Amino acid sequence: MRCLIIDDNVDSRDGYAEYLRAFGFDVSTLEGATRALDRIRRWLPDIILLDLRMPRLDGWAFLRLLRGDPAGCTVPVVAVSACAYAEDRTRAELAGCDAFLSKPCTPDVVLACIKKLVGTTAAT
Repeated sequence: MRCLIIDDNVDSRDGYAEYLRAFGFDVSTLEGATRALDRIRRWLPDIILLDLRMPRLDGWAFLRLLRGDPAGCTVPVVAVSACAYAEDRTRAELAGCDAFLSKPCTPDVVLACIKKLVGTTAAT
């Protein structure tokens, strides 16, 4: 199972990556969304963890690009963000997120969300 993590916070990004790798995931990470579409086209992830608030190209703008791109339009996206207001959750759903988790969010919660979206074969 391939998981792309896009997050400008190194602790979140590396923490989630290390945890998911321990459960057998093939993980790729990016500190921003500017190169993410290229990575998705070449690497074809099964799921994306996306921070919504990042410099340069934020998660909201990236979602619009992703959902309009043939390589990424069907990839499930989990927003993992410090944006915790109900309107942020609704906005994320309308933008094309399949799930929304508020930071701080423990890696086991992220794993459970991934399993729910892509099935239990994601990790055992």
